[in-house]
Amino acid sequence: MDNTSLDYLFHPRTIAIAGVSSDSTKFNAGRRFMQALIDCGFKGKLYPINPGGGKVVGVKIYQSIVDVPGIVDYVVSAIPAKYTPRLIADCATKGVKAVHLFTSGFSEVEDREGKSLEAEVLKIARRSSIRLIGPNCMGLYCPREGLSFAQSFPTQSGFPKRSGPLGLIAQSGGNCIYCIREATSRGVYFSKVISYGNAVDINETDLLEYLAGDTDTEIIAAYVEGVKDGSRFASVLRKITKIKPVIVFKAGGTETGARTAASHTGAMSGSGRIWRDLLKQSGAIQVASIEEMVDVSLAFLRLSLSQGRNTAVIGVGGGASVICSDDCSDAGLVLPMLPVQTRRRLKALYGTEAGCIFRNPVDIVPFMGTEVLMDSILAIAGCDQVDIVIIQLGFDIWALIERGYPIEVYLDTMINFKNMVNKPVVVTLHQCATKEAKLLALEVHTKLCEAGFAVYPSIGHAASAINKVIRYNEWREGIREGDG
Repeated sequence: MDNTSLDYLFHPRTIAIAGVSSDSTKFNAGRRFMQALIDCGFKGKLYPINPGGGKVVGVKIYQSIVDVPGIVDYVVSAIPAKYTPRLIADCATKGVKAVHLFTSGFSEVEDREGKSLEAEVLKIARRSSIRLIGPNCMGLYCPREGLSFAQSFPTQSGFPKRSGPLGLIAQSGGNCIYCIREATSRGVYFSKVISYGNAVDINETDLLEYLAGDTDTEIIAAYVEGVKDGSRFASVLRKITKIKPVIVFKAGGTETGARTAASHTGAMSGSGRIWRDLLKQSGAIQVASIEEMVDVSLAFLRLSLSQGRNTAVIGVGGGASVICSDDCSDAGLVLPMLPVQTRRRLKALYGTEAGCIFRNPVDIVPFMGTEVLMDSILAIAGCDQVDIVIIQLGFDIWALIERGYPIEVYLDTMINFKNMVNKPVVVTLHQCATKEAKLLALEVHTKLCEAGFAVYPSIGHAASAINKVIRYNEWREGIREGDG
């Protein structure tokens, strides 16, 4: 699929922001959008718009779009809904190609005026071939082009300027922001992100079709509350999943959720059962949360997963080993008994099995030195019966005794180990009940992400993501064989 009809959205040379105030003492959405573009490094020209005129960050505020000298490619609207028809008419006069309507107060509200206003805006836009994103949404994030809707603050940075292979569409602006923050904190970066809100014009299927043909996007994630055309959505989704994995979080599957979705973005949601069947038949990967969406994306990007589900879990704690056995089995992974020769090797390294478990999961004492730890992990990973290695770290223990056994030394060992085996290696961080343990876990998480590990908050999260990726790979291989 090669739908490039929307590509111009991500390459504007000039952007006008309607609703920018010169008064820096009060909250102003237009000024925030302008600052976000500056912070992200947008290299084109920015034109703030406000009937009152003035200046902002040393830049002249124009009273109208039509007053801007030269071409305006793209407009961000952060003005009250009732003024939007006039803005779109001015954009038509100016020859604007696309408008992002951050403005709310349209079909998502419970009155005829909002729906009528939305229809009027769409009519004006279509008459002039202007494409609309929204209304009631955050718009575009494309780090390569310096497009963003997240301003930097002293306590929080804007979105990263680093690009990655994950494309995201999200009907909710808040969930879109959270997904970007969650993903980038775990080393997952984005090619293009579109928060599309009410989807009065450009809708979820248009965006999926575009990302399918986008060479910068390898994986597609979608937060969807409802669709405009279910039949077209299903048809396009079936085609895309044969090319790229599509991860879908469909919200609003319950009666209460559907009612909330309607008041949020005006979405017609549909039943949870229908959606489960649709996504399964199309080959899409259904997830139940933003966190799981990131979990699965991380597994695709950081792990080379074949169809093998045989997993070795290496960690600390007998009780934790029992729990992780259940988590892996529930998720669809298999924990085979380690062969006799491997268990003998481990017993020789530790001198005894007392206080340890050498079967699988493997419960080993981590404080015998890095050489013993490395030999143990290599012995386990080297088994022909093992396809995947999961290493779990418990930080309550580390926080208590870290002075005698600095964890940095063990991190170096793990990083070296990852480069010595040709199997997927996952790290899970668990048992963080104390403040000290949580701080230590955060530090370790950052270092391991930078080293290229797939890091998860628990065995359950990791096992579920791994199995879903393997299941997709099996499905796609089956499709290929069927086509052949």
